[in-house]
Parts: sequence; C-alpha cells; structure tokens
Amino acid sequence: MDHQATGGGAVHPGVSPVHLQDTDQLLDPVLFSNDNGSFKLKTVPAFSLHLLISTAISIIGIVLAASYPAEKRCDAYFIMLYLRATFWVITYLFDHFVKIQHNNLRMNGYHDFHRETNMQKGIPLQLVSLWNSALLAVQALIHHYYGENFWEHCAAGWLSPVSYVTAFTVAENLVLTVTHSFYIDKVRKFNNAKLVPDVLRGTDRAGGSLGLMQPGGDTTELLEKQADLIAYLRDHTHKLNQKLHQMQTNVRPVRAPQIP
Repeated sequence: MDHQATGGGAVHPGVSPVHLQDTDQLLDPVLFSNDNGSFKLKTVPAFSLHLLISTAISIIGIVLAASYPAEKRCDAYFIMLYLRATFWVITYLFDHFVKIQHNNLRMNGYHDFHRETNMQKGIPLQLVSLWNSALLAVQALIHHYYGENFWEHCAAGWLSPVSYVTAFTVAENLVLTVTHSFYIDKVRKFNNAKLVPDVLRGTDRAGGSLGLMQPGGDTTELLEKQADLIAYLRDHTHKLNQKLHQMQTNVRPVRAPQIP
C-alpha cells in the first residue's frame, strides 16, 4: 500500500497534531526574528521619565532653599538628602531596565548600534553615583567644619547646607539633560530607520565581511565586531539547545508497529 505525504501535513501514527504543532514552533529559526527591520529600542520613555524625575528634584530643591523659613531649613536639608538617596535607587532600577533592553538589541543582531550606545546607556548610573559620592564628601566636610554649630548654620540663608545640596542637584540635572537628549535623539533615529540586523545587511555594510578587512581598516574595530558576533552566536546556540531539549521532552516517542 502506498502512503501519500503532502508537505508537512502528514500525521504519523502515535503522534498527536498538538505535539506536531509544538515541534514546528520549536524548530522555528532563532537567530533572527520574523519581523526583521521592525525592532525598536524601548528606552526613550525610560530616559524621558528619568530626566523628568531629576528635573523635579532640582525644582523641589530650589523651592525649599528659597521659600523655607529659617527654623525649617534643616528639615529642607534632610528632605533633599532623602530625595538624593531615593533618586539613586530609581537610577539603579532604571539602569537595570536599560541593560535588559540593550541586551535584546544585541540578541536581535544590532551589534553596531549596541556598541555605539554602550557607553551612553551607563552614563546615568555612573553620573548619579559619582555625584552622590561627591555630595557625601561635601556633607562630611560641612559636618566636620560646623561641628556642634551645624544646626545654627542650617538657617544661614543661601550659604546653608540645603543650598549646597540644591546646587549639586541642579548641576547634575544640567549634565543629565545634555546626555539624555543626545541618547534619545540617537535612539529615535535608529527606531525610525527600521534597519535590518547587521549580519543580514551583508555587502551593504561599509566594513565588508567580518572575516576580511579592507586596506586601511581599523583592526581593533574588526576584532570588536568579531567578538560581538561570537557572543551573539554563542547565546543563540544556548537558546537553540534549550529549545531542542524542550522539544525532546514534549514529543512522545513513536513506537513502530510490530509485524506478527
């Protein structure tokens, strides 16, 4: 008896259609997504929100330093310190989210843009940490210099500790405004360009093949690109192994019929 097989529609004995469907999904390509060219880096809202929070803290500091009466200026000083500590925690969580998004960018094959923005994505946490460390040193000097008279100097007008904290916060906000604006503009241009992954661009890339270097090319850049590609393929190989293991677990073994 002849058996007819049409494409992938044939169902083997002992294997349910559900398991075949699961197997087909597990065998889908994992190196590139099906929507190549439509990948978007979802970090612009996070950077905008982070900058908004920084600006709000700066405005609060200015209001406290300018409007709080003398007897409450020490309270304003501690409020600003609490806000600074909270802002660092927010920045830490923000940095974790941004790293996840950039890792997705790398896993989707956009190595050039990942390398181009690798330093910029870490600036917020580094800057806030550096600013808080400098502010901690200044506050230590203030307490050491004022000593027991610290509570009296809290009401010293524009030379009070709350003014120092506010000045640090405003300066930090100005730097964050510049760095965030450059980053947001760069990401928006990348999202609007709707580029395909680097490897799929092939000969359209100026650098040519990752295995060859044109005369006068940068050896360091070539090695960085090769390292990115190796890490990219290693991660996807690990994912492929996981999918194969899941496929072996889900698909039931097929027993051949015994001939009497």
